[in-house]
Amino acid sequence: MSDRNGFWGFLFVTPAVAFFAVFSIFPIFFGLYLSMTSYDMLSPPLWVGLGNYAALPDDGLFRKSLWNTAVFVAGSTFPVWAGSLGLALLFDRSFPGRNLLKVIAFSPVLPPLVVVGIVWKVLLHPNGVITALAGWFTGQSEIEWTTGAGLAPWSMILINDWATIPFFMVIWLAGLAGIPRDLKEAAQIDGAGPLTSFWRIELPLLRSTAVLVACLSTINACQGFIIQYVVSPDKGGPADSTLTLGLLIWKYGFQYFRMGDAAAVSVVLFAIILAITAIQLRLGRRRY
Repeated sequence: MSDRNGFWGFLFVTPAVAFFAVFSIFPIFFGLYLSMTSYDMLSPPLWVGLGNYAALPDDGLFRKSLWNTAVFVAGSTFPVWAGSLGLALLFDRSFPGRNLLKVIAFSPVLPPLVVVGIVWKVLLHPNGVITALAGWFTGQSEIEWTTGAGLAPWSMILINDWATIPFFMVIWLAGLAGIPRDLKEAAQIDGAGPLTSFWRIELPLLRSTAVLVACLSTINACQGFIIQYVVSPDKGGPADSTLTLGLLIWKYGFQYFRMGDAAAVSVVLFAIILAITAIQLRLGRRRY
């Protein structure tokens, strides 16, 4: 503070720091405090300590949403990694009409996820367009894509993958663009085929990009809420088959007015995301 430049620098960043503190740091600590209270938004919070956390293992909705979230994360990460990388490798090559096809492939990212959910909800109607197309192979005139407990979770995964694969394709393309062409040309001169060149040269140099894609896609999947809220019947149905942790937080907080339980679930979700991300970053730094 004795330095004049330092004083003015501190003064100019103060509004941004204050904004971050009020809208980011304070809600985190306030949510942690609420997770240790019984609060219905009508009466003052009642301190219960770790009681909300101790009750979660016996909560059937929590166990169900935890399992649904695990399934959703698995279906929204591994296929997304493979699909986005495959598209990136395809568009990294030169061929006629590449730019037009790249724009078409990226188009699912452009509309908001709410709009995507509404469109897919219409398409996946039991008597909708997708059922009509599938009828050529199944012979069925009505399929419960989102209204049946068996297909609904997979429909959510399908919608999420369709909307997110193009986004991560762009990240892979950026990583591929950073690989020197000289290395690829040298591998071709040495007789390496496309598969060998990818496995021995491109993939090792894409490690940092792979870690970024893995972390972002996992965090996005763990926070799954919008698609389940918009597409699924009864906001998590049928029979709670699409109830994720993110949707359970909303239900506890704004349907059942159990803000303490909602905050406890949000803290658990934060801890899960933090642990998975730390493991992914740790594995990304390993040398083989």
